Amino acid sequence: MQKRRRRVDFTNSWMFGRVMTDESICRDVIRAVLGIEAVRVEYLNAEQVLDPSPEGHGVRMDVYAREGGSGERVYDLEMQAQREPLLGKRFRYYQAVLDVRELPAGDDYDRLPESFVVFLCSQDPFGYDLPVYHLERRCDEVPELRLGDASHWLALNARAWEDAPGGDLLDLLRYAQTGKALGSLSRKIEAAVGRANEDREWVDKVWSVSTIVENAARRERINGRIACEEAREEGRQEGREEGSARFAALASRLIEAGRVDDLAQAASDPARRDELFRELGV
Repeated sequence: MQKRRRRVDFTNSWMFGRVMTDESICRDVIRAVLGIEAVRVEYLNAEQVLDPSPEGHGVRMDVYAREGGSGERVYDLEMQAQREPLLGKRFRYYQAVLDVRELPAGDDYDRLPESFVVFLCSQDPFGYDLPVYHLERRCDEVPELRLGDASHWLALNARAWEDAPGGDLLDLLRYAQTGKALGSLSRKIEAAVGRANEDREWVDKVWSVSTIVENAARRERINGRIACEEAREEGRQEGREEGSARFAALASRLIEAGRVDDLAQAASDPARRDELFRELGV
């Protein structure tokens, strides 16, 4: 029997970045999410996306793009398929990276371009069942007072796609959540996903175990630190070393069994991780 070929879906961050190297799709997504008509988009990290390297150093943005010509806007678009315990700090980190890259040494602050950091999340990042969260810096004492720093953060919740405004935004969120390409934008994306999956060398790189373990280990470290902080508040110091060793043993068993999806779930979902601990007797 012929072995089924592994497929990389749109919600994989590498696939998301590769699909968005198609300038027409990138423009359409920017229009759907932000309502901005970008005339021309310069993709600034195409080489990084087209040649995945788990050993690469430095921050990896899924989509780092600038409007061609005027250079007045820059975009960082991120796919977040797993639950992220500290999404706010990721926003802060990527904003800092954008600003450092866009403002050469010695230039004045007025040269900073307007920027947008957008996370497309497969799970509700804040638990309010909204399809879109606009996160702006405001004054607590005077809510109508905005900082006016020309930076904008948005979190999209694909799980709430049915509540999104109609048109391409709903189509995009529905496709990210269900995989159903029912509108013009999602059909264009699905075609690009299909073409990318024909590049088997690239697909094999994306599916490399080291990439999956690296992401899982990072989330486990964060979840471990959060758990320890909560335990200290309750007067209980949990064994971090024992917990890390236990997760490493679980990861090894899952990788050996080829259960990559279960490993990703174990890294982001404590309840699922406990189920796998019991199942495998770790």
